[in-house]
Amino acid sequence: MVDMVTVLSILIPVLASILVSVASLAYWLGRRFTLIDERFEKVEREFSSFRDVFIQYNEILVSLLEAKGMPSRGEVLALKGFLGSLRPQPTSKYYTEEVARRLDELLAKDPEELTLADLRELDRIADLIWNEGYESGRMDLREYAMKLKLYVMMVKVVFIYPKLRKLREEGVVKPQSQPSR
Repeated sequence: MVDMVTVLSILIPVLASILVSVASLAYWLGRRFTLIDERFEKVEREFSSFRDVFIQYNEILVSLLEAKGMPSRGEVLALKGFLGSLRPQPTSKYYTEEVARRLDELLAKDPEELTLADLRELDRIADLIWNEGYESGRMDLREYAMKLKLYVMMVKVVFIYPKLRKLREEGVVKPQSQPSR
C-alpha cells in the first residue's frame, strides 16, 4: 500500500501548480477585462458624441421640412398623443415617478404654449429616460427617449422658431451677433 506521506508529496506540488496556474489566469483575465472596459468606455464616449451630431442633423432636417410646410401642427399633435399614450413605466435610477409625473404635465400642455424652458426640461427628461434604458438594457426606454427628442425638435421648428422669426422681424428680439474670427 501507498502511505499517506507519498500521496501528499505528490498531491501538494500538483495542487500548488494548479493554484499558481489559476492565479496567473485570473491576473491575465483581470488585465484583459480592464482593457475591454477601457475600450467600451471609449466607444460609449464616441457614441455619445455621434448621438449628439445625429440629433442636430435631425433638427436641421425637420427645419428644412418645416420650410416646405411639413411637419404640420396635426403631425406634432399626433406625436404628442403617441408619446402620452405609450409612455413607459418609470423605473428607478434616472426615470423616476417624479420625472414621469413632470413628463405627463409637459405632454398635457398644448405644444403651442410650451416655452423654451419647457423644451429644455423635456430634452433633459429624454436624456434621463435614455440613460435609464442604456443602463438597464431596456430598448423601449431608449426608443421612447429618441421619440421624445423628436417631439422637442418638432415643437421648436413648428411653434418656437416661427415666433422668434416674427419677433426678430418686428425688432423685439435682436439677432444673435456672429462671433468674430
